[in-house]
Amino acid sequence: MHKSCMILLAGILCLLLIASGCTNTSPPASGTTTTPGTTPPVPSPEIPSWSGTWNTTWLERDGNRTASVIAITQSGPEVSGNYSYTYPEEGTFTGRLNATVKGHTLAGMYSESDNDVGYFIFELSGDGKSFTGRWVHAENQSTLENSTLFWNGIRIAP
Repeated sequence: MHKSCMILLAGILCLLLIASGCTNTSPPASGTTTTPGTTPPVPSPEIPSWSGTWNTTWLERDGNRTASVIAITQSGPEVSGNYSYTYPEEGTFTGRLNATVKGHTLAGMYSESDNDVGYFIFELSGDGKSFTGRWVHAENQSTLENSTLFWNGIRIAP
């Protein structure tokens, strides 16, 4: 009878251990701690880096192409950048970008020393070494999605 009670108690103890989750053999995700019965935290998606120096070219409304080097800095999802460009017979101008990263997309506004302002959207390549994009002048913001005015770039320094 004593042996039967011990087996019965051992069986009950095993059931209690199984019910409490103490038999979980899966280790928690690296760098996380979990409490039994809770869901481990889901890591947030990594924000791709736009920081660096970029050779860019954009298509003007008159069909000419303009080249510029943009120095971009990034803090979390917020991005800013400075650039300059020269129009023959008009001089050199400067510009500034302010934008926000969402996934591999960078969208925001530009403003230039000749009082031109507008909107742009860039899509970062999978390898992070180039982007393709579009731009419009401010009065045309609603046409950005369908703009044929490209603004593309190649990373030349991290």
